[in-house]
Amino acid sequence: MIGRIAFFLLVGTIALGACALVFDWRVTLPPDLAAAIGWREGLSDEQLVDADVAWYVNDEKIRRKVDDAVGREDATDAMLWLDMARRLNIPVAGGLEAAAYALKAREDSLETQFSDYVSGFVTGSSDSLAGLAGAVTSDLTVYGDLRDIVGEGGKMLAGEDYSEFILGLSVVGLAATVGTVATGGGGVVVKAGISFVKFAKRAGHMTAAFAARLTRLAGDAVDLPAFKQTLRRLDLTDPTGSWKILTDYAATVRGARIFDVLGKLENIREAVGTTEALRLLKRMEKIEDVDDIYDVTKAAGKRTRGVLELTGKSSMRAIKYTANVLQILFEYVWALALWVGGLVAAILLRVTISAWRLGRWALRRIRRNRARHAAASLRLSTR
Repeated sequence: MIGRIAFFLLVGTIALGACALVFDWRVTLPPDLAAAIGWREGLSDEQLVDADVAWYVNDEKIRRKVDDAVGREDATDAMLWLDMARRLNIPVAGGLEAAAYALKAREDSLETQFSDYVSGFVTGSSDSLAGLAGAVTSDLTVYGDLRDIVGEGGKMLAGEDYSEFILGLSVVGLAATVGTVATGGGGVVVKAGISFVKFAKRAGHMTAAFAARLTRLAGDAVDLPAFKQTLRRLDLTDPTGSWKILTDYAATVRGARIFDVLGKLENIREAVGTTEALRLLKRMEKIEDVDDIYDVTKAAGKRTRGVLELTGKSSMRAIKYTANVLQILFEYVWALALWVGGLVAAILLRVTISAWRLGRWALRRIRRNRARHAAASLRLSTR
């Protein structure tokens, strides 16, 4: 009996919930209560991120992070946590803030940046942002891709160890340059993304797992065994002819998932800055991590790494889910109450009916016993 009642109540609750979603039936909470429980109805993604972060921080925690970054002379971390403090209206001592800006100014020294830029342009590797800028410039002018194709391709032909990662991405970059494939975000964006990940790999800012996955994606677009035969036909004394051979091969590069991934990586770099993007790259193990972090950067911008570190969440889905759990529960709490109340009512009804039946049985038994005693007494009196 109770099982049947529970089943029909469940069906009714589902139907009521569906109507609530369709017709937007909601509970309106008083503003003070809404603020107290973290009600987040109608917030933008950026506001949801701020509201979620607020659950995990306090003034002392942020100040410690700024102080630690200054102590380590890490200008990037210091500026990140200063920005988080400003966003959360957390005051930071003037001396500590000044020390953070002094670190930033020293890192941005023109003399240091120029030499690193030249080194990055020529070699494609460096330890600084200026070096990355040089590497990106060289790749955007085709020089970087050709440099890496000749260097790594030469090793491949000679039977030496070569970087399949660098070679595959360089060929993908060549295809993006000559416009032979649909690159999603545009050839320039994809090429900048290629330069960024090549630089990150050389500088040790990429996990082995993520590098392996990017290599496989490049392999989906580029047939390296066939490209090896193409390399054998190159004559470096004939630049025009060699360029024609390479561009003809580039026309065979297939459109693939890697172009979307590279475009998103470059968009992440633009949203958070190069240093932050390199540090976020170290958090990536799977290709899906790119999509997750990309979504967070659209809402959190330069604060993305701080948000991920403070909340422990790596995707906008996780942030939205936890941000809206209370909202969902309170908006449709009456449906839950109806379900629980219905079960309780069913149980009470069943108990009441059972008690009534038991009472009737006990009353009938008492009456029968009395009738027997009366009959027995009557027989005794007639003797």
